[in-house]
Amino acid sequence: MRSASTENDKSASTLDFDTIQAAPAVPRVECCVTGATATGFRLNALLLLSGMLMLSVPMVTLIDISVARWFAGDPLPREIGNGLELMRIFSHGTGVFLVLFGIFLMAPQCRWHLPRLATLAIGAGAIATLAKMFVLRPRPTGLNLEVASIDSAWLWAVDWSLSQVAAVDASTRAFPRGNMATATALTVGLWIVLPRGRWLFATICLGTVVQRLACSAHFPSDIIGGAAFGLLWGYVCLHPKLLGNLFDKMQPEAEPRRRRSVTAIDVQEESTQNEHQVAA
Repeated sequence: MRSASTENDKSASTLDFDTIQAAPAVPRVECCVTGATATGFRLNALLLLSGMLMLSVPMVTLIDISVARWFAGDPLPREIGNGLELMRIFSHGTGVFLVLFGIFLMAPQCRWHLPRLATLAIGAGAIATLAKMFVLRPRPTGLNLEVASIDSAWLWAVDWSLSQVAAVDASTRAFPRGNMATATALTVGLWIVLPRGRWLFATICLGTVVQRLACSAHFPSDIIGGAAFGLLWGYVCLHPKLLGNLFDKMQPEAEPRRRRSVTAIDVQEESTQNEHQVAA
């Protein structure tokens, strides 16, 4: 009986050992290191896409009035409009704070990326606002879209001397769109930091575009200009020879996981202890 009990104890300890070895790991949020992965093709693509968008602004201006007139008729259902309002989370300060705070709470291993993400969002909006000081252009709400022609979309003026900067009027400062620059730059950062949510981030950014058009706040060319500024600022914050070098230095050193390895010797010692307990 004693030997049978001892064999049962050995098999039980062996089963426990197998169970420990086969236990699934706790899932963690995947977080990429932006220092090495953001170089090469991704950075060149950001710079190239930014230039392409900026060069396409004159061509998109040809359809500004038509698109603005269509959205002025309120063609979208109310439910879609409410959903688009939620998409603005990437384009304003409160939404950016909530996104960064969520990463801080739910992805501790990605916390070192937060300074870069905050700089992406805030800096892109600041640069777009600075550029907006030099450009005078009306918003769709400042035009009578029913009688406006294509020529109305070309009411551009550049105030190089900043003679009208003291009388800043939001209705005449439409280009580039600051909120779109913020949303684009934040999307670029999240795309690299949290790759599992890339399509979600891209969808939210696209929803921001549609929302700004639906509320007749901007022309399509204004939004494209803002996106170009956001991509350009993303390039600056990710490039290892620019601001990216500063943020890459914040990456914590990889610490080896300290786990007690269960070996055959440990199992044998545990079995011996069980035999002594049964003998006693």
